[in-house]
Amino acid sequence: MLRNISYSKEKDLYISLFYDLGFHADWKDAQGKKMLTAPEDLLLAYIEHAKKYPIYRIKINEDGSVLTDCYEMLDNFQPELEKCYAGVDELPKWVQDKLAVLMLLDHNQHDQEVETVGRRISENIFWVFIGESGGDNT
Repeated sequence: MLRNISYSKEKDLYISLFYDLGFHADWKDAQGKKMLTAPEDLLLAYIEHAKKYPIYRIKINEDGSVLTDCYEMLDNFQPELEKCYAGVDELPKWVQDKLAVLMLLDHNQHDQEVETVGRRISENIFWVFIGESGGDNT
């Protein structure tokens, strides 16, 4: 259930995080009302993180190309990454370094996070965390 989330961007981020983290939709409550259920403390913690620092979502496609997205709730934020790269070697070095660490994690383990580095979401999807010093904080 989306508790205390009225801001549209925050709702969109909540739903994106929900699906990225692999939660499943329980579309109806006891009264038949459509809703989503997930550990809200986890989702809300990531929303709070995104209010201070962006989280980059990195997807490595089968052809080796890379798509990026940015989860953030910051005023006037401009993402440091392009939306698409030909390959991982085209990403900025700080992203490559963080991905190298995250690729060591087992993609079948869902609760693995490396503080200040990121989280492996699935076999080919990663979250890269940005801290106070921006992208170059490895």
